Order: sequence, then C-alpha cells, then structure tokens
Amino acid sequence: MASTSLISFLIVVAALVIVDIFCTDLNARGNQNVEPSNNAKSTTSTEWPALNRRNQRLRTSTEPSNNAKSTTTEWPALNQRNQRLRTSTQNPKKWIQQNNIWIRNEQASVVDNNRQQTSTKPPLKRGDTYTVIKPQIPTPLGPKSPQSNSPSVGPIQETNTKDEVIVNNSDVTDDELREFSENILKKDSNNAMKFVTLNLQGMTSSRSSNDEAPLPLLEIKKEAYNIPSIEKLVLLHNNYFLEASQNEVYTGQERIEENNLLDTILATPVMQFARSFLVQKGKIGKDPKEFRDLLRLIWFNMYSRGQGRIGSSGFEHVFVAEIKNSQVSGLHNWIYFKEEEQAKRANYLGYLKKIDLGEKGAILKYHFTFHDIDKPVGSMFIGTSPELEIALYSTCFILRADKICPLKMNGNRFIIRTYTYKYRGKNMIGSAFPEI
Repeated sequence: MASTSLISFLIVVAALVIVDIFCTDLNARGNQNVEPSNNAKSTTSTEWPALNRRNQRLRTSTEPSNNAKSTTTEWPALNQRNQRLRTSTQNPKKWIQQNNIWIRNEQASVVDNNRQQTSTKPPLKRGDTYTVIKPQIPTPLGPKSPQSNSPSVGPIQETNTKDEVIVNNSDVTDDELREFSENILKKDSNNAMKFVTLNLQGMTSSRSSNDEAPLPLLEIKKEAYNIPSIEKLVLLHNNYFLEASQNEVYTGQERIEENNLLDTILATPVMQFARSFLVQKGKIGKDPKEFRDLLRLIWFNMYSRGQGRIGSSGFEHVFVAEIKNSQVSGLHNWIYFKEEEQAKRANYLGYLKKIDLGEKGAILKYHFTFHDIDKPVGSMFIGTSPELEIALYSTCFILRADKICPLKMNGNRFIIRTYTYKYRGKNMIGSAFPEI
C-alpha cells in the first residue's frame, strides 16, 4: 500500500515538472513579439511561476504602451494583416481626374494641383452622366456674344454654331423699310418695263360701270417672256382651278415647276438683297435653305378657304386669280392679267390712280371685270420682275403681316398690305398687294 502511494506521488511531481517546462517554452515564444512597457505596473507573484508569467502577458496585451504604434498578437500572421489594414486606412487610395475621366491612383499620395485634381468620387460607369467643366479660353477682342456660365450636364455633345444668328427683336422702322424698297428697285435686273406698253386711257371710279378704256391695258413684246423668272412664272398659270372651293390636283410636275421658279428667283440680286436684309434684322438665319423653305411655305403650301376643300394658296391668290362665292379674289400680277386680257376673260375699264416708277415700271389702281364678274378696285405692279414682287411681299409679310408696310420707290411713297391665313397651325400668305 505504501509503495502504491509513493508511485502516485512521483507521478504527480513528474506532471508538475512537465507543466512548468511547457509554460516556460510558451513564455519564451511570447517574449519575441511583446515589448514590455516602460510604465508597466508591478505584478503580483504567485507560487506558480508559469501562471505568474501568463498573467504578466495578459496585462501587457490589455494595457498597451503610450508609445506603442501598433497592437501585436500571439499570432505573427494576424499581426501582419492588422498592420496592412492600419496602413491602408492612414493612406487611402485617391481618385484623380484626368481629361474629365476619374482614374484611381494607387501609389501617389500627393497630386500636382496644376495638372490634376483629387476627389473621393467613385469612378464612372458606362452610361453615367457627369459634369464637364469647360476650360477657360481667352476671349478675342471684338463684340461679345452672350454665353452661359453653367456647366453642361450629361455626355459631351458637339454643337455647330456656324449658322447661329443673334436675333434682334427690335422692330424695323418705317424709314428702314422705305430705304430698303428704294435700293431693291435699283437691283431689279430682270425688269421688263422696256418691253411693256401701258395704255392707261380714261380715268374711272370704283362705282362706275362705264368702260373708259376700249383698248387693252397692256402690250407686251415677246422678249419679255425670255426673262428667266418670267418664263418660269408663266408655266405655273395652268396649275390651278379657278374656283377656290374646288380641290386642287397637285402633281409632281407642278412641284418641279414651283422649285424651278424658286431656284431662279433666289439666284437674282433682288432676292439675295431681301434675304440679307432679313438676316441683318435678325428675322431669319444665315442658312439660304431656311429662307427657301420659308418662301415655299408661305407661298405654295395649300390650304382651304372654306368647305374643307384644299383649293387655294398664297401664290394662286396673288399671282393668278380665284373666284369665291361669285366674286373675284386676288389677281395682282400684270403678267397674268395680260394673259387673261388677251384671252378676252379680263376687261380693263379704266384706272383710279397711278404711281410712276420711272424706267422700272408703275403701280396701278384700276377697275376691271374678270369672267364677266366686276371687281371695282384692283391693284398691281406693272413691268416689274416676279422676284421683285415676291421679295417685297415676303419681306412685308415677315416684318409687318396684317399691318401697314410703308415703302418708297422712285421717290413715291406707298404701302403694301399682307394678310395672314392660318391653317393647321401654320401662317401663310392669304393676300398681298400694293395700295396707293
């Protein structure tokens, strides 16, 4: 029995020795990673040295030194990971803007302020919008145009400002219109008055039913019809039905004839002068196509004057003629009047008033019948080119629609009246004629 107790006691002593050796080894390993604080508190010793060393390690880990830069653990790999995390927190990676694109700088911590700009914004994804700050470009000397200082938002788009015009909303004065009309008459190179003989004959009134002019009003030499714009104008005379309430049949050939007339007159000095005047006043843009499209709209776009039938246009009304409700409407062109007079469908009864334009023609206020329907008062230019009349009517319509448009030619003052016909949201010429 005594031998058994002795053996048990030896086993316990051996176990304690082994435990003490094991704890000593652990302490040696821990000392490789732990630097004791200079201000560490004294420890309480126990009768177990290994347990005393363990408590010392616990106090060291829970009470870090004031001068320590990092916290260590018993596991070196975990300690290295924590060190990398602290480094990345203290020196974050930056987003740098270059050429309006955000890129990530993973190495440089300082950016040249003269070339780049740092930001904490996230990178752009495809399809994202962003704000582009336009660079400041020195403004050249000269007139300044209004510019917006606000940045553009969204994808960059190029803007063509070649044909942009700064619109001047100020009204054109009466004197400017009179000066314009005097100058444009001088540019009427296709004027045909030298081929025209005007037979005024007797004077009459709007109430008279007497024929004070037994002879035809006009005699025109064939050379006049060789003038390009007159030649193109005559081809359009048979494109329209006389009755305004009858639907027009619009063909491709008729559109070609209209385009040929537009192209011919737009190439003349008269129409170029009119377009430049309107551009200068800020009423149209610099693009010649814009002016051409506008002329086509106001003159050739067809509309209904009643009963829902598309049977009229500005050109038909002014340069040809219409009959509506058994009354003569329009007919303000001398070329068409001569054609109808020669065919015995128009009869000149005498004149009410005349303005002389010198060698360039005349403006006549007269009394006539058309298809045996009396029209007490009519008015038209005599001997002038189609482009001059279209230029004057168009300019007055653009600047003074439904108002008096005061003009002057050869020193004589007169007015032009233009009326708007609104159809399906568009403004077109309803009528245009000189008034003396």
